[in-house]
Amino acid sequence: MAKTNPTLGPNSGKIGELVYYTRFGKEFVRRKAEAFNDCKSEAQLRQRALFKAMQKTSSLYGSALQRGLTKYAHSQGHTEANEFSRLNKGCFAYVDGKVTVDYSALQLACGPIPPVSFVTCHADGHHIELSFEADLAYDGARPDDVVHIYVVSPQAEVCMLIISVERQMEHVVFDLPDLGNEVVSARNIPFYLYAIVESSNTASIPTLSADEKKAKKLHRNISRRVSNSIFISVITVE
Repeated sequence: MAKTNPTLGPNSGKIGELVYYTRFGKEFVRRKAEAFNDCKSEAQLRQRALFKAMQKTSSLYGSALQRGLTKYAHSQGHTEANEFSRLNKGCFAYVDGKVTVDYSALQLACGPIPPVSFVTCHADGHHIELSFEADLAYDGARPDDVVHIYVVSPQAEVCMLIISVERQMEHVVFDLPDLGNEVVSARNIPFYLYAIVESSNTASIPTLSADEKKAKKLHRNISRRVSNSIFISVITVE
């Protein structure tokens, strides 16, 4: 059933062979997909497994993507999840019925701000010390740019902004999140560290939770100015 507006016509739903939907505040229409023969071929199973893994991974990295990919995705007419899949499809491999992910190659942000270069990463248990070069020689690099450090644990399904410092600091110290004794004792937990550099002018814009984004569908964080994401290191806590 389609929802209709007396003056504007159908807004969403199906009418006959046509399907109406809204994206980025604009209405679109497409023809309803025809029935297909699901033969569950190797190619179909491979594609479904890859698609499921991409969607699950993009959901895990959601808070980082909202900061790093929203503006770029919006400019391409895509959602963050769709843009993430497009940029990172080469990081997912299907072998012997299983999907593997190259987390170190994932791209979480796209933008013109110059990145920083990480020099050292020292881990003492959960205590982490990082040093990086401000790279102020790059055109557009400013000392007050903000370097956001994200910590991600795919096994524990955790992605969080752990700390933010100015580019000119060139050093950051923090503790990895405590995942709880039950999770940690089950197996060694790898933590993947990423950085996104953002202009100080937009760094204070808050990101939204999933419920907040659902309530504010037109909120796109389109003002953010960021760098490409930087993979720093993977830390395994025994």
